[in-house]
Amino acid sequence: MILRIVTYNIHGARGIDGKRDYLRIGLFLKHQNIDVALIQEMDTRFQDRDSVTDVEELKTDHFKTFIAAPTMENSLGWYGNAILSRFPIKNHNVIDISAPGREPRNILEVFLDTPKGPLHVVNTHKGLKPSERNQQMKKLNDLLARKSEVPLIVGGDINEWQTYSGALKKLNTALHPIPSGPTFPTRAPFLRLDRMWCRPSNLVQSSEVLKTKESKFFSDHYPLMAEIQIY
Repeated sequence: MILRIVTYNIHGARGIDGKRDYLRIGLFLKHQNIDVALIQEMDTRFQDRDSVTDVEELKTDHFKTFIAAPTMENSLGWYGNAILSRFPIKNHNVIDISAPGREPRNILEVFLDTPKGPLHVVNTHKGLKPSERNQQMKKLNDLLARKSEVPLIVGGDINEWQTYSGALKKLNTALHPIPSGPTFPTRAPFLRLDRMWCRPSNLVQSSEVLKTKESKFFSDHYPLMAEIQIY
């Protein structure tokens, strides 16, 4: 069974053309036949919008399940991470990895019930400051140190462009890094901020940065997609 999984920082659905539009992102994911989407920077905190409508537009009629992991909330809505899935979610867990005085961050962990069995998916968005990011990566490594036979996909906006980062090397050792290219900024991408990993190493069949005429404008990040094979 081949599944298409994407990690995508959608920048609050605000494109570089100035438009804030969840529906066009949802339709893009549908047309790309994405089965699971790891979303960062979901933002519904706007006076002229409705949170429920934002979620439904992102889901379209394609995704069955939506799990939110807010890092900030107010009376209008919330901001943070989310996972969209065409499959039921058996359970999920949100882990706070915020650093004092910095923007709140978390890890969203879910177990999906696919026709071929469970799939473990982890979505995260790391901080901008190196010391903050190192602590957050350590917490991610600690979470993934658990031994399991369940196929695993990890993805997100890691905000790490230095390949010699110690925290990044530890994760690359613990898991299999999925090949990727630069995803940021969409006007002229040169930074590999968005990354994915898997376990076992043969889980991923192919991967690519989805650079299309649409995704160039929908966010300041390009989505990174991986095709996985579940036996």
